[in-house]
Amino acid sequence: MSLVRFLPAWFHAVADYAVGIALIGLALGVGGSAKAVGAGVVVGVVVLAVSMLTRYPLGVVKVLPFTLHSAGDYLAAALLIAAPFALSFNHSEPTLATIYVVAGVAVLAVSLITNYQYSPRRTWAPRTRHAA
Repeated sequence: MSLVRFLPAWFHAVADYAVGIALIGLALGVGGSAKAVGAGVVVGVVVLAVSMLTRYPLGVVKVLPFTLHSAGDYLAAALLIAAPFALSFNHSEPTLATIYVVAGVAVLAVSLITNYQYSPRRTWAPRTRHAA
């Protein structure tokens, strides 16, 4: 699902939380129409929720496989890039439109270089000898 497995899972996790918080903060901070602000807030909240549910270093509940999370990354990138045009605020809200497109391209770029084959370190129980 990635072109190059360069970026480690922990860095991807940090980027996920940063993107989610930034989208919400920028959408509310810049302001604009309900649909323009709503797009950033909704995508930001979903990014944060999926991040908290992912089995990777900063996951909280850890129920979603990281490889499934990758599909959400590509969906988020597509939604961010398409939202200004699909919701027709690319001309009326140029600042938010630019932020969303740039964020979408950044999410796509990070997704393309992430190593989604993460597995947490295992703790091994000591072997016990069975009496013969």
